[in-house]
Amino acid sequence: MNIFFSFLHLLSLVCWIGSIVFFSFFAAPAIFKNLDRSDAGKVVGVIFPRYYVLGYICGTLILLTLVMQGFEVSRVKLGLVLVMLVCSVFAGFGIGPNARKIKERLQGSISREEKDSLERKFKKFHRMSVQLNGTTLLAGLVLLWFTAEGLTL
Repeated sequence: MNIFFSFLHLLSLVCWIGSIVFFSFFAAPAIFKNLDRSDAGKVVGVIFPRYYVLGYICGTLILLTLVMQGFEVSRVKLGLVLVMLVCSVFAGFGIGPNARKIKERLQGSISREEKDSLERKFKKFHRMSVQLNGTTLLAGLVLLWFTAEGLTL
């Protein structure tokens, strides 16, 4: 792969992994520590769509730079990128919108039973989102490891 595509591949991979690490371990905890739960949820709700778009862009660039390698591309690397993209797309297009709808319904006047039910559903979506995010991060770190194996400094 020529130097430009190698650079684009690495840049996309580290940006994606870096965004996951930064948001999950620094930004989100700080937001929820310093704002009340409702306001923190609103801030995170504004960030999430952008967070996922960054993942889609980076994932697409990683995939394209791998495919451009032709027959030399590792099936393991390709598989890892696909796992990352599938997790991100499912979280961004499936879980995210459903969680937002539940949050909106929780803001309205509803019965205690409905509120308890919606909160359980939200927690389920949140748990799934965290699991998908963790899977994306783990797959990205493994991909970074395999990518670093071929580098020389």
